[in-house]
Amino acid sequence: MSLDRKAVAVIGGIAGVVGLGWLVSKALAKPPTVPVALTSNPIRTVMLIDDKFEVATPKTIHLTGGTHKFKASMKSPDLLLTYQIDKWVVNGKTVATDTDTLTIEIKKPTTIRLDYMLADSGVSPILTIPQQKP
Repeated sequence: MSLDRKAVAVIGGIAGVVGLGWLVSKALAKPPTVPVALTSNPIRTVMLIDDKFEVATPKTIHLTGGTHKFKASMKSPDLLLTYQIDKWVVNGKTVATDTDTLTIEIKKPTTIRLDYMLADSGVSPILTIPQQKP
C-alpha cells in the first residue's frame, strides 16, 4: 500500500504544479481588448479617456472590456468659428446630449462619434464706421 500512497503523492504533486502554472499564466496574460473607433463631426477634437489618455479624433483605440469614461472639450475654437457639444452617438444611436462626458460599458467593437454644433460665428467687423448725421 505504500507504493499506492507514493503514486498518489506524485500524481497530486504533478497536478498541483500544472494547476499552479495555469493560474500563473492566466494572471500574467493580457486581458482581451475591444476596438473603439472615435470620431467627431464636423471638427476634430481631443478626448480624454478614463482621465488618463488623450486621443485626437479620428482614431481607433483598443480598450479592455468594462466601463470607460470619455471626456471632450465643451467648446472647440476654430479661427473664426466656435463649436459646442451637441450629442454623443454610440453605434449610430444618440446616447447623450449637451454634456462633455460620456461613460459607457464597452463589451464589443464600438463606434463613438461626438457631434458639435456651431455656437458662434465669431466673425465681427474689425472696424466700425460711425454713421454720419445729416
